Amino acid sequence: MRDKLRKKEYFDTFIEEELEDIQMFKDSLADGEIENDRIDSIKDEILLIKMGVIIAKYSRGDDIEDIKQDLEDMTDMFCKSWDGGIYEYNLWFASLAYLLGLDSTKLARIRKKLMESDTYDYLIDYVLTGAECDFDNSRVSFPRSYKKLVKSINENDRDALLKYLRGWYKGSQECSWYDTHKITDDALYYGYWCFEAGAVAKRLGLADDDLQNEQYYPYDLVHFI
Repeated sequence: MRDKLRKKEYFDTFIEEELEDIQMFKDSLADGEIENDRIDSIKDEILLIKMGVIIAKYSRGDDIEDIKQDLEDMTDMFCKSWDGGIYEYNLWFASLAYLLGLDSTKLARIRKKLMESDTYDYLIDYVLTGAECDFDNSRVSFPRSYKKLVKSINENDRDALLKYLRGWYKGSQECSWYDTHKITDDALYYGYWCFEAGAVAKRLGLADDDLQNEQYYPYDLVHFI
């Protein structure tokens, strides 16, 4: 177990139910039960559920090689169907793709897809390309929310990254997943992980041994490869 807020049995049930929902949507698409104008939104919902399952598996303590395979398996669908409407999820997907060690061809395909979004910016591009990033570093879609994280990149500032990490959860009160661990009548919680902080720390090569016990830091992912 990597998550400290719920037990393994919770994540077992959560993942099982989410996989059942994915199969239900896939069956409906295959059987032609979905109206044409809803097909894209259903595919997007499948991708969101798949992302939640990947995060839940990480929270449960699953082997990272298996989690990597899950992400690779959804890459084709992501590159064809993802609508890129939610910036935070775009940043998470980019961060997971990098941290899980997807090859350069897949990263390039993901980058091309994410660049279709109006909110594609320096931060996402840096996560995907690292030192090769030539994106304008002043082009940040949500400068107030990610100010400290961008500062950590531009100035190789470990303290700025740590401040971002430690303020990440409190600063996410407007997000749909915030406080889902407190909900008891439905399984909505898949774990709280600041993937972008891990991705930036890895790109910068920051020393992070003391961050192993930071609640939201995905230490195992940062050191996967």
